[in-house]
Amino acid sequence: MAAPADIILGEGVFSIGSTAIALTRGGGRFSIERTYRPIEADGDLGPVKGRIRKIGSVAKLTLNALEIVPANLAKFYPGLSATTGTGIVTITGKDIEDADYNDTVKWVGKTAAGKAVTITLDNAINLENISWDLIDKDELVPEITYTATYLESARTTEPWDVVIATA
Repeated sequence: MAAPADIILGEGVFSIGSTAIALTRGGGRFSIERTYRPIEADGDLGPVKGRIRKIGSVAKLTLNALEIVPANLAKFYPGLSATTGTGIVTITGKDIEDADYNDTVKWVGKTAAGKAVTITLDNAINLENISWDLIDKDELVPEITYTATYLESARTTEPWDVVIATA
């Protein structure tokens, strides 16, 4: 039987580290792109139980940023440099550095019963290009997609988790 209290609601707060990201429009998306490889043998008509390997797993958290705070641009896009002048911030490109990886990127929401739901990506970086649709009489709402990255010392430990409170 269905338990409506366990429905995860779509609204929540995106954050980088402990800092909430500015306003969003259109919410976001969490996805895990997995790659599987069946181990085939002569005579198989399809995938065989026990002979399927997971060979890749990439976790992503996407948000639609309504508010572009100049101080946050380097957190949104890697390889940016910001220079502050009198009343202006000038943004330009640079090489990717360790500081371009965000220790954690999170979405915190809740179930219909008010129980907390937290999605966390570790060592996250936005690998997408800057692409801003400049539309007359509309606001700029770029899609920012963070990808969790593995550590060299833990190359098989998936760098994401989903925590759903049960009490």
